[in-house]
Amino acid sequence: MKRRLRIAILISVLGLSSCNLPGSRTTETPLSSPIVDTPTPGSSTPTPIPIETLLTIESPTRIPTSTPSVFLASPKDQPVNCRFGPGTSYAVIGALNIGRQAEIIGKNIDSTWWYVRNPSDPSTSCWLSAEFIQMVGDVESLPVVRPPDIMVTSINVSIEPVAMNVACDAFPQIVIITAYITATGPSTVVWRWQSSTGQVSSEKNLLFEEGGTKTVQDYYQVNSANDYSIEVQTSLPNIVTGRTTFKVICTP
Repeated sequence: MKRRLRIAILISVLGLSSCNLPGSRTTETPLSSPIVDTPTPGSSTPTPIPIETLLTIESPTRIPTSTPSVFLASPKDQPVNCRFGPGTSYAVIGALNIGRQAEIIGKNIDSTWWYVRNPSDPSTSCWLSAEFIQMVGDVESLPVVRPPDIMVTSINVSIEPVAMNVACDAFPQIVIITAYITATGPSTVVWRWQSSTGQVSSEKNLLFEEGGTKTVQDYYQVNSANDYSIEVQTSLPNIVTGRTTFKVICTP
């Protein structure tokens, strides 16, 4: 009986001891602190922008300017001559009629004449007197255009008679050479004629007080039946040539 009592006491002591033993503890390893990159002076890291944000950004609105790109001229109350140069001494090469407009592309130095696209032929240009036209646009910004050089623009030649039939023993005969010379402004035109037979006239002067067309005449002596041509040519202020032909026959 005593032995059983001892065993029971021993078991109780062992049970109480096990309750007082320290339990095993798990050692927690502290998490390392996050490393923060410190920006280096002088450099920057771009921040990405989500595509949704980019799509919601509105583009700036552009406001169109009201500065006209074309300057226009129109007659005040009557048609206006359009001239080769900025002055009434230049030849008339076009006209700006009532109800029409011409594009202004330049001006003379004192803004008394406007350089425009020829309303009679837009592939060319001419000059309108500012006194007789009204304008649309800030023409002060237009470039200054130098007056053009005066020149001969055309020569038309005719022969009288245009055909001749004479007796073969009736030579020499005389024909009249007529030339219509057009110049763009006041100038002295130097001209002469030359025949297909090699005969050349002396040089002659023709004075133009203003632009336009003038007529000159001379005589040519025909010595035999033949087909002839006559050329009239200017050498000053520029070279221009006009030509015509005529026929002479004879009857024995």
